[in-house]
Amino acid sequence: MGNRKSYQEITDELNYLRDRLTELEELNRDYLGMIENSYDAMTITDCDGRLLLVNPAFERIMGIKKSEALSRTIQDLTNERITDASAALKAFETGNEETVIVNTSAGRQVLSTGVPFYDHTGKIVRVYCNIRDVTELNHLRQKYEQSQKLASKYLFELLELKRGKTFKFVAHSKKIKLMLETVYRIAIVDSTVLILGESGVGKDLVARIIHEASLRNECGSFLKINCAAIPADLLESELFGYEGGAFTGAKKDGKVGYFEIANKGTIFLDEIGELPKKLQVKLLAVIQDQKITKIGGVKEKDVDVRIIAATNRDLEQMVRQGDFREDLFYRLNVVPIIIPPLRERKEDIPFLIVHYTELFNQKYNREVKFSKEAIEVLYKYNWPGNVRELANLVERVIVTSQESVINPELIPNKYLVRTQNPAETGFNFKSLSDAVEKYELKLVKNTLELCKSREEAANKLGISLSSLTRRMRRLKQVENEGQI
Repeated sequence: MGNRKSYQEITDELNYLRDRLTELEELNRDYLGMIENSYDAMTITDCDGRLLLVNPAFERIMGIKKSEALSRTIQDLTNERITDASAALKAFETGNEETVIVNTSAGRQVLSTGVPFYDHTGKIVRVYCNIRDVTELNHLRQKYEQSQKLASKYLFELLELKRGKTFKFVAHSKKIKLMLETVYRIAIVDSTVLILGESGVGKDLVARIIHEASLRNECGSFLKINCAAIPADLLESELFGYEGGAFTGAKKDGKVGYFEIANKGTIFLDEIGELPKKLQVKLLAVIQDQKITKIGGVKEKDVDVRIIAATNRDLEQMVRQGDFREDLFYRLNVVPIIIPPLRERKEDIPFLIVHYTELFNQKYNREVKFSKEAIEVLYKYNWPGNVRELANLVERVIVTSQESVINPELIPNKYLVRTQNPAETGFNFKSLSDAVEKYELKLVKNTLELCKSREEAANKLGISLSSLTRRMRRLKQVENEGQI
């Protein structure tokens, strides 16, 4: 009898349970309300990968009705290409929280995160997924990138109108346009620039464009020094000058060096890889302190010069071999500009031919043009000498030809690519199916570069978004293996 609870105790317990039940109902209502009204899609999957719960946002993002999704497995949706990937399946596979990019049949790209839940035995019994639509974010990013490009374009035009279009860099390929955008952006600041590229790609021209587009064009000159063309024992005196009587044969009044002459302007050190180690030390001091000391002198002199350097050599390799100072390399490599070779931007070839044809026609008072067939022949050539070689050929043909139209038979045999072996096709292959796959992947890559979005690329190729995504994964794998 003593263990029996009193009426009041029972009443208190019932009131507590009633209050607790009310709290749980309110909490459950809030959780369900949050899930039902979330802009992100949410799902709960059981241990068999079967969907137990999806919210209304799931229908909008995934393109499938809630009634059609419930009680089906994630694997079913993947097999039917409603989705091309799943964070839940990945979480089941690894046992960890996983985030994947998913492309849906509704044409949307989503970011899905799956979090596994374990029972007391260590078995995964649920996976909770949050699915966020990033399609609009991607569109906004693309619009931002387009606005940045447009701003760069307006900057180009403004600078050209202000200073006059003294130098023209023919740019129709995507690679060169992106490179020129960087060139014009860094032109208005005073950072040291290192221009890299093969011989004949136009490093000299890019250096001049940087100077022309900078404020230094208003108050200083542009001086080019070819470090490989001047003997090493004379280069120091040319760059830094010397005091009278500094060495045998020196002028009694001394000499002003290029750094002083270029004060307030730009000095372009071409073939910087040929600079002797002794002068590398002095150049490093100039970059750091903006001061020079003439040969035979003891007094430092302030100079205000922007340095642009260029080379076709691998400076990083030279640093590793001890042929180029590491500290100087990093001082020069503040803003690297890499000019791609002509064989990697063949879209520019027809426009370059037209440009140089107009230039040399005007220079030699000729009226010559290249036929479509001749341009197609030159398009196939690999151009090891790059733009310089192309300009040389155009000038030679215009000067020597007695015809007003240049057809393929008037082009030197060297440039006629009649046959093509597997090594010249741009990739190696083991079989016909392997070659077909690599050609297909190159086509996918080129289409993606030309299109503004994956959706546009898929439409252009006539395939689904999920098919495009699979090919993109394969493309990345092949590129990483160096097979394309």
